[in-house]
Amino acid sequence: MPGTWKWNTRRSVGAGLCAAVLAGALIAPTATASDATPGTVGRISAAKGTPQGVSQAAGLGNGERLEIVDGDVRITDDGAVPGKRYAIGSTNGALAVRPTALPQAVPATTVTRPTATGTTAPTMTAAATYPVKLTITNADVTSKHFHVWDRKTWTGYSVDSDALGPSSTVQLPPGDYFSVALHSDWQRPGYILTRTFKVGTAAATVTFDERAAKETGIRVDDTTATRGGSAVWIAVPGGDLAGFAGSGADKVYVTPFSQPGAALRIHDVLNQRGTTASTPSPIRYDLTHTFRDSVPAAPIASVTRAALATTVTHVRAPGTRTTALLQTVPDFGEWTGVYVGSAVPVAGSVTEYVTPGISYSRLLAYGTGEFTLSLPDRSLATGPAAAETVGEAPLQPTRRAGGGSQRQGDKMWLYEPHGVSDAAGHSGTDGRSVMSYRLTRSGVTYAQGTGMTPYEQLSATVPSGTGTYALDQTISHRVPYRRLSTTVRNEWTFASASASAAAELPLIDAGMKVTGLDASNRAGTAAPVQITATATTRNSPAEETVTGIEYSVDDGATWTGLPLAGNTAALTVPATASFVSLRATATDDQGGSVRRTVERAFAGPRPQGDETAGSTRISNVSVNGGKGVALTNEPLQEFKAKFTATDPAGIAGGDMYLYHGSYDSPDGILYGTWPATCTKVDATTATCEAHFAYIAPRWTLGRNALAGTWKVAAWAESADGRSHTDLHAAASAFIQRDSTQTVNASPEPVIKGSTLTVTGKLARANWETGSYHGYTGQPVNLQFRKYGATVYTTVKTVTTDSTGNLKATVTASADGYWRYAFAGTTTTPAATAAGDYVDVR
Repeated sequence: MPGTWKWNTRRSVGAGLCAAVLAGALIAPTATASDATPGTVGRISAAKGTPQGVSQAAGLGNGERLEIVDGDVRITDDGAVPGKRYAIGSTNGALAVRPTALPQAVPATTVTRPTATGTTAPTMTAAATYPVKLTITNADVTSKHFHVWDRKTWTGYSVDSDALGPSSTVQLPPGDYFSVALHSDWQRPGYILTRTFKVGTAAATVTFDERAAKETGIRVDDTTATRGGSAVWIAVPGGDLAGFAGSGADKVYVTPFSQPGAALRIHDVLNQRGTTASTPSPIRYDLTHTFRDSVPAAPIASVTRAALATTVTHVRAPGTRTTALLQTVPDFGEWTGVYVGSAVPVAGSVTEYVTPGISYSRLLAYGTGEFTLSLPDRSLATGPAAAETVGEAPLQPTRRAGGGSQRQGDKMWLYEPHGVSDAAGHSGTDGRSVMSYRLTRSGVTYAQGTGMTPYEQLSATVPSGTGTYALDQTISHRVPYRRLSTTVRNEWTFASASASAAAELPLIDAGMKVTGLDASNRAGTAAPVQITATATTRNSPAEETVTGIEYSVDDGATWTGLPLAGNTAALTVPATASFVSLRATATDDQGGSVRRTVERAFAGPRPQGDETAGSTRISNVSVNGGKGVALTNEPLQEFKAKFTATDPAGIAGGDMYLYHGSYDSPDGILYGTWPATCTKVDATTATCEAHFAYIAPRWTLGRNALAGTWKVAAWAESADGRSHTDLHAAASAFIQRDSTQTVNASPEPVIKGSTLTVTGKLARANWETGSYHGYTGQPVNLQFRKYGATVYTTVKTVTTDSTGNLKATVTASADGYWRYAFAGTTTTPAATAAGDYVDVR
């Protein structure tokens, strides 16, 4: 199913005078009955600006009195009972105090405190609360989440919804409430159920009837479009919300309501029917709708294509035709949101129809989702809009929007996470990238780190004062879903001085852009490509100069300089080149310099074959223990694959993936969920194992034609970095549609010598519909095992009919077991029915 990513930002709610220490506490007074002075129950920190010595007081409704003096909470009673306990809690700055021995029907009292001007203002409430049971009815509920707000103030009340089942309980003071029950279990429709209710001076039960909910969503005047993903939630005044319902194509239901201030928000992404990861949709409807203040009895919104914004997004391939998800989240000014994704063509284009006037945040995720490009927020007007291209090579580092590496005093922090941004400047990060840094000054190394993730930073203590430093950063990207920018290196020199405030290092960002590449980021031979280099110094008014552009067609073994026209060079790519590497150099007038090298910056005209450099070898490739991988229609399926890698220097790592079709343009891909793990066997050998998990065939594959023979691409690298091998077809494996076989022999019992009819059905998983369909025209063996025997014997071979059914007649001769046995094909595994015993008399 399409990816749905949730991101949350917690808001800090400021606490009032009485919220700091005693929230949720149960405290006993320290005084005894013989004490002549009030007992001090606990101490609360005074709020800023509160005059010390000012008393706040309220009656508790039982003859006792609550006082707060200089932050001390005191309970006063002429006949105080030793050891009496009090429940003290705070919600939104209001203090609630209740003797635990009393029923909860203690009236609330407002405590006032004098202000600096002598007037009084309400500051806290000693409020009674009552248990309110919230329960979802007429539903099979495993997980749920309840939200409760005061309808007048929109104060929220936390409800513990962690327990399984349909019910939770919340303590509420008397009032008028709006509540939401969110119920969205795995592979089932989502529900947003609403109720308004009042709390008086007693416990209460509030029910949410699932039968009252109505389907909600957005429809468009395109009969080929269907929901691919959604997020539905309710927003209330103050920015709070209840959400989210919706997962993939699952339906969402909501209770119609009328509540001023509340809004039902819908974000629907629609695609063409049949869209899967391997068959992405050429159209994408990114639609939002808000039902404000009330939700009608039929909460379906309709929109026409003519009323939408329209644009085209071109998605470049990173050297191979991998998969990709375009993910968006609308901005309504609330504190959280959900990215809803849909598969889009790679090395192709998607036509987007978008709700106009809504700002969307956007991400494009390739392959496993670890390589992402962050696209700029976008709000479009009705009608056509300019097209956009994402994923243009070269993929290269860019400065982090919030600032990159910096220095404060004698400390430097090295942090450059965006190592795979595209040439258009869309910042990119790949979670599988491996980074290294080395910081030196005058030949002394002050920081060095290897094997780092993009999200790690390296710190260093450096000499005080001003000095010239060299920073060398290398980013390695050996991943199955991308063949470009396999290694990127930045070699910087820069001057840096001590400063009390943190300041970004004046590194020169060298960018490269190549025009003349196709949708796969591949150059042809008909016309030269144009390479443009730019240079910008961070945190500096320096003036920069691009000093050189070089290229290599042998992965950097040799380099050739190109003549510059300003900061642009033309290159006629040799027809023999599989990849072209680029290098740009630049300086600034402050003494800074940079040399950026991008290995395999873009693809050349010649398809790449297997690669072997040095002595690294791969053998013993095995998928699923040598058996076919039989996939049902269920999600969360998995298998493992492994190979042996050897090199005299040892093995640094390796990985593998499976593909269907051609290596350069596969029509189906299965990636390992995590990078392969290479376990050392001895000094020269390692076993590398990949885990293919969370496979949902209807989404991951989605086409029955993908069943059959797949190929295994595998690679490994030596420990000394001098040798590697990359095999495009290291082995083959069967990815199969799971099969079932049934049998029924009748009549039972049967008279010896009479006719016995044996029926059955051969069926297999249909990845396109999610059901099992009959497997037609297949030979199946009818077998018999006599009672007391251990081996089945084939009696005859029967061919399945147009619906997969089997039927055969035999003469009953002895007690025993009858079964059908299917031998299997490359697309479908063997299936054998359990024996059906027949008593022959």
